[in-house]
Amino acid sequence: MTKQEIERKYGKSKLDHGLSYFCLAFEKILEFLSILFLPLVTVQQIVLYGDHHPAVVLPALSIVMTVLIAVGVVLIKRKK
Repeated sequence: MTKQEIERKYGKSKLDHGLSYFCLAFEKILEFLSILFLPLVTVQQIVLYGDHHPAVVLPALSIVMTVLIAVGVVLIKRKK
C-alpha cells in the first residue's frame, strides 16, 4: 500500500489511525459475539415459549430441523 492509500483508508493523523484500528477490532468483537450468542438466545426463546405452549414447540422444531438438513444437503452437494 502506498502512503496515500493508507491515509485514505485510516486517516492522516495518529489519532485517526488509532480510532480506525479500534473500530476494526470492535467490529470483530461484535461479529464474534453475534455468532456466539445468537444461537443461545434463539434456544432460550424456544425454551421459554415451550413452557407455555408445549404442543406447538415439538412440531415447530421438527420443521426447523428438516429445513436445516435440506439446506445443509444442498450446500454440501453444491461444493462437490
